[in-house]
Amino acid sequence: NAEYMGSKVIRGTLHLNKEVQTMATSLMRQETPLVWQAQWEGPDDPVNYIRGLMARTIAIQEWVKLVDSGRLLQEILDLSELFHPDSFLNAFRQLTARQIGCSIDSLKLACTWASGGLRGITLQARVGGLMLEGCTFDGSRLSENNHDSPSVSAIPPCHVAWIPLSSNDPYPSDETVSIAIYMSGDREKVVTELSVPCGPDPQQWIQSGGALFLRTQ
Repeated sequence: NAEYMGSKVIRGTLHLNKEVQTMATSLMRQETPLVWQAQWEGPDDPVNYIRGLMARTIAIQEWVKLVDSGRLLQEILDLSELFHPDSFLNAFRQLTARQIGCSIDSLKLACTWASGGLRGITLQARVGGLMLEGCTFDGSRLSENNHDSPSVSAIPPCHVAWIPLSSNDPYPSDETVSIAIYMSGDREKVVTELSVPCGPDPQQWIQSGGALFLRTQ
């Protein structure tokens, strides 16, 4: 990969070709090389990129241990620890489809903040580490920020699962609002969306511009 190539050039075991030169130029400008970003879309600053890379590498080793022990879905999962959280959700969708014997296109993502999780659903995960901007959520319903509220706040962990399109949603549709989960606070890449309980006026929260994003590493 790019990091390995750069190391070999420094040690003199690899000639300076165009790809390596482009990578070196980016680093001298304190910009993350595009060849790195093609593998994982991380921070533009190369130092922060490497820190994020190391943090996720360490975290994924713990995920592997949980998978090997069969405890992954028993823990609260922080999707920001993954390089590609959308791939995890897609794999979770495929696993659900195989378990209940249906196509992936016939499933929808559901979530709940109820302590018991989604009723009657055996395959579900607990997701934590989500941050909310533009409003506040206590696990029951959305509320407006106060004048002294932080612009970004953590929300309680929720249970998520893929359920058949024909199944009832955990909350009444006229009392929820769909809020996108972004990879980061810059709101450039959407991971998925969650239906969050908001009370009888969903339009109010659509206009508020609220957004969820993964906790930054």
